[in-house]
Amino acid sequence: MSEKSKSGLNSAHLKMLAIVCMFIDHIGAFLLDYNHALYPVCRSIGRLAFPIFCWLIVEGAIHTRSIAKYAGRLAIFALISTPPYNLVHADTWYSLKQLNVFFTLLFGLLAIASIRKLAPIIFRSLNKCKLSESNIACILCGLPCCIALYFAAYALNTDYGGYGVATIVLFYLLRENQPAAWISFALFTFISYDFAFSNQYEYVQMNLYDLIQHSIWQGGYNLQFVNARQALAPLAFIPVAFYNGQKGSSSAKYFFYAFYPLHLMLIWIIQVLLR
Repeated sequence: MSEKSKSGLNSAHLKMLAIVCMFIDHIGAFLLDYNHALYPVCRSIGRLAFPIFCWLIVEGAIHTRSIAKYAGRLAIFALISTPPYNLVHADTWYSLKQLNVFFTLLFGLLAIASIRKLAPIIFRSLNKCKLSESNIACILCGLPCCIALYFAAYALNTDYGGYGVATIVLFYLLRENQPAAWISFALFTFISYDFAFSNQYEYVQMNLYDLIQHSIWQGGYNLQFVNARQALAPLAFIPVAFYNGQKGSSSAKYFFYAFYPLHLMLIWIIQVLLR
């Protein structure tokens, strides 16, 4: 391996950066008062975590030997993380009101699989082998599944919802062109988080799903711009720009999975001690 290929950040480095940013974000979200001076700092730093995780899901989907096994790991840790996630959010072991981010990442991976794996299988079963080799045809074939997973994430109220699923699909489709991927992500974040409908009584922040829903079903609202903290998320392109395409050490593979439920349990224990 050349010295040049060793430079930059590998996927293990990016994962470590992402979980540190996530941890800082959750300290702010669950342990600090909204008016605390460090609250906006922690929450702003945390905006970098999710885009990095999304980018790594795409890299994992491309390089994994088995998407099925990869999806299985995400599903297992989604279930493992459910009790600590519920404890931190609602102080209860069991709740289906909101699902943790592993479910969002899983749905995003399944969306990629519908394009990368399912579509070619469908075309080959129809004796359309040439279409199975066409990226555009596979994208169009997998699109209904991607849309279904987008709305399923919102219906199940997964962390980051359909926005998260769409981000993963966007990064996958534009993976060969990083500038286009991150510019598109910035625009998508803008329309997903930085609008609100207002009437004479209140401002109601909207994401893209709500924007469509309220545009169709509710009248009398005026569209307003809202400066959302999520607008900082595209800054995650800075560490990703140093990604060297290498996997890095695999010795801590399950540490990255286990950190999510473990740090949530730690935060919940601290919450209990601070009562």
